[in-house]
Amino acid sequence: MTLVLAIRCREGVVLASDSQATTDAAGQPTRQPVRKLFDVGARIAWGAAGSVGLQQALGERLEHERGRVMGEEDPRTALVDAVIPIQQRALRDFVPHPGAQPPDLACVFCWVEPGGAARIFSVPRTGSDHQLHDGHAAVGTGDIFADFAMVSIAHLGTPDLSLEQAKMVALKAIRDAIDVAAVYLGLPIQMTVVTAAGVLEVPKTEIEGGLSDSVDAWKVRQRETLGPLAAPAPVVRRAVAG
Repeated sequence: MTLVLAIRCREGVVLASDSQATTDAAGQPTRQPVRKLFDVGARIAWGAAGSVGLQQALGERLEHERGRVMGEEDPRTALVDAVIPIQQRALRDFVPHPGAQPPDLACVFCWVEPGGAARIFSVPRTGSDHQLHDGHAAVGTGDIFADFAMVSIAHLGTPDLSLEQAKMVALKAIRDAIDVAAVYLGLPIQMTVVTAAGVLEVPKTEIEGGLSDSVDAWKVRQRETLGPLAAPAPVVRRAVAG
């Protein structure tokens, strides 16, 4: 299971993911940390869910096509042209056998246009329904957890959040998903920000330090706010013996 989440904010986009890859070995799932966030020329950040081999193939393809991708003001066509052949080749080369599923690949790409508009662009496993997203996008089998998390804070208007606030939202969403599906999602959390200045990886020390402290404080405030709303404990009345 993987979760990659992109959130648009005032200054650009925050991209975050878990780090766990899960494979079956002799019928038992094994886990190992892998990198799930990448960039193209420090301009376009991207995250991938699915086969690690296909992710590596896409990384090599994007590096080979860097000139074309970087040269386009709107790189969507170049990105789709890089992803879909890899998806199609994986299906074509797959040899069915009992219990096996064909390898797949889903991606989300983020960049800021020269005019300042932040873009989030997803290419799902099918490749055919690629689209831009206004507020956020999630890919991976854990995407449902991110969708629930984003619905719960929809009233905040994420595109109006500051970069630091969006980092907090992204970290909380990934952390909560890991807590719920701990067997298949895992630490450490990876995070990248994309602004007009380019792509910048958020250091692990910041994620596990001040950013985590801010999220913990946010959760405490939530509990304090909900406290007065809790129903009073029922009063148990005992019969008085006559």
